[in-house]
Amino acid sequence: MSAGGVLAGESIEQMLRPHPKLDSWRLAPVLRAYPDGSAHAQALVRDLLDAIAVNGFPLLPPRPLRYVEAPARFDGHAPSLFLAGGITGCPDWQRRAVLQLDAIGSPAVVLNPRREHFPVGQADATQEQVAWEYEHLRLADVILFWFCAEAVQPVALFELGAHAARGTRLAVGAHPEYPRRLDVLEQLRHARPDVTVHDSLRDTVHGAAAHLPAKPTPRP
Repeated sequence: MSAGGVLAGESIEQMLRPHPKLDSWRLAPVLRAYPDGSAHAQALVRDLLDAIAVNGFPLLPPRPLRYVEAPARFDGHAPSLFLAGGITGCPDWQRRAVLQLDAIGSPAVVLNPRREHFPVGQADATQEQVAWEYEHLRLADVILFWFCAEAVQPVALFELGAHAARGTRLAVGAHPEYPRRLDVLEQLRHARPDVTVHDSLRDTVHGAAAHLPAKPTPRP
């Protein structure tokens, strides 16, 4: 650790040296993000190291077998968790959520709408994305909603209302500085009093993992 409790780059390199493939599941992008010094980048690496400490390498079962990113399709073969929440104008909290699931040994298949490379400029990309999200939100056994502080995220609010009304298993979190946090709290208090609104992403992830069934939910 350097002054102020920040992990030094040399320390990270030493901890990760045993890994045989530094380009394996999103590891290299996480490490590239760290040197920018932002709180989000620092948190990413801490989550990565937590996952390593619990599972070692390779992660068991291998993360690529438990991860579906839009526009790839999920066949519903295992309990699944959809990462719902902001993308545009929001940090990549989805990456942190996946690492946190690894750190607690969750077997869930993660359904992630956030693409590593979105085809900006392609006329049909938005339609494809919306259709994918619509389908996979309904396939998921649990939907994790995280509302970060950086944006209002109107689409996520719409999806939360729709799936709260459906009675879907939900885990909901809103950063204390999320501008519509009170609305989320009050709407769920009336519509879904069984749903706790967590203050941190980590608590939201733990709540989602606790809601996962042992087997995927049968679909009509």
